[in-house]
Amino acid sequence: MSDQVYQENYTSLDGAIVINKSPGFTSTQYLEKVKTLINQKLRRLYKEQGRVGELIEKAGHTGTLDPNASGVLVIFLNNSTKLIPFINKNKSYVCEVIIGKETDTIDLSGNTLRELKIDRSEANEIIKKIEALLPEYIRKFSQHPPVYSSKKIQGKRLYEIASSINTALFKEKVDTVYINSIKIIDYYYFLEYHRIQLEIDCSQGTYVRSIIKDISDKINVPLTLSFLVRKNSNNFTLSQSLTIEELKNSSNITDYIIKQEEILNEFPFVVVNDRTVFKVRNGHSFISQNVIHIEKKGKYNDRNIFVVKDRRKENLAIVQSDNLINFKVKRVLKPY
Repeated sequence: MSDQVYQENYTSLDGAIVINKSPGFTSTQYLEKVKTLINQKLRRLYKEQGRVGELIEKAGHTGTLDPNASGVLVIFLNNSTKLIPFINKNKSYVCEVIIGKETDTIDLSGNTLRELKIDRSEANEIIKKIEALLPEYIRKFSQHPPVYSSKKIQGKRLYEIASSINTALFKEKVDTVYINSIKIIDYYYFLEYHRIQLEIDCSQGTYVRSIIKDISDKINVPLTLSFLVRKNSNNFTLSQSLTIEELKNSSNITDYIIKQEEILNEFPFVVVNDRTVFKVRNGHSFISQNVIHIEKKGKYNDRNIFVVKDRRKENLAIVQSDNLINFKVKRVLKPY
């Protein structure tokens, strides 16, 4: 097969697919489920169309969702898994909170520890207290994960050792997170409980259940999470996402893969002069004198990460620069 014919028939899977995860699975289980399903469809597609193409050999997601949570799960494929460390890690959620019920897992999967009968006037007062507290969370702070979570201690998931957890080790398991916004967007009475809905924009690693537990402790009212939906992850949204059913019914799965080039084009970038191209493609850092253009805007504009391009706008590497003077190569995209 000539190079030209080969290129015309070859299908590259470098990129990402946005999945709407259903409750009842861990993120890893869902990733494997999606990977298997896509490969089955690709084998069939290649055979029917006489095309040559990759299968998914590697896949990775950009942030764990609790088994009982649903929503956006971004899965990067094959060589594009190398981009995961450089993707903006912000998330946004909508959750429902039951007022007057507490469980050991802080959601409906756990055992009930406490319940209170709350009338409408009491619920209104509680909601006012919660609303007054919310601005306190719009900041950077240290957070313990819930005991029943997928966080690891000494190689084991917390939910696997919750009943015999080492308290000292757990206290050391603290992450620095931040919340950009948190607000009540609805409240109502349903199935014997008063409930509120919260909308939260936050950093990676933020546990919404831990926030609910903290609010519960501060107002001394039992609260528990009844559902959690991730609306946005790394600037990928629910409107872009596919359910497993839609994935199964799709006629050409490659139409739903967001190509690596498209993702890279959403980064801030620098264009380097011709003399610097060889240097960058060999993994060497450079300085601002080698830059002929810089674009600071982009969806992924946190942590001072830039894509390096040549004059023809080909993507060469990913670099980091904290001062726009020194640019350190973090990942070569087009090596020699």
